[in-house]
Amino acid sequence: MTASYHFDRPQHFTAGTVGPKGQRTFFLQFGEPGELVSLKLEKGQVHALAELFDQLLDSVDVAEADVPLALDLIDPVEAAWVVASIGVAYEEDDDEFVVVVEQLVDEDDDTDPATAELRLTPGQVQAFVTRSRDLVASGRPPCEFCGRPLDDDDGWCPCFN
Repeated sequence: MTASYHFDRPQHFTAGTVGPKGQRTFFLQFGEPGELVSLKLEKGQVHALAELFDQLLDSVDVAEADVPLALDLIDPVEAAWVVASIGVAYEEDDDEFVVVVEQLVDEDDDTDPATAELRLTPGQVQAFVTRSRDLVASGRPPCEFCGRPLDDDDGWCPCFN
């Protein structure tokens, strides 16, 4: 069975990539010194999580002192598992975001997927939104017709055929 994780207000929460443009692998990374977890996910999942957070932040006050500055991935970056789904809620009474991430498992696998539950401050969420938008925007430019990333070498897209 794959490990599940629970962190109440982890010191580190970020998204990042490993590899060159066009071959990047995206990671969600969180934890404390001595217990750092990296989960592999898709660029679209990073983008969708940032957009959902941004919508929820509209009704939340973010203290500037609460926004973390260190948002780079911390080595070694090795995926504990691959992300299937991500759920988010805001708990007003505790002024925190609850994020539940579920592992991707094969259809034939009869084991329960692992989960990660994180409780984050509004500042951590705001920093994640900014960082994630920068990550997504730093990739290959999208095709103006279909939206898929253009080839780095010559700006070509399969839809041009």
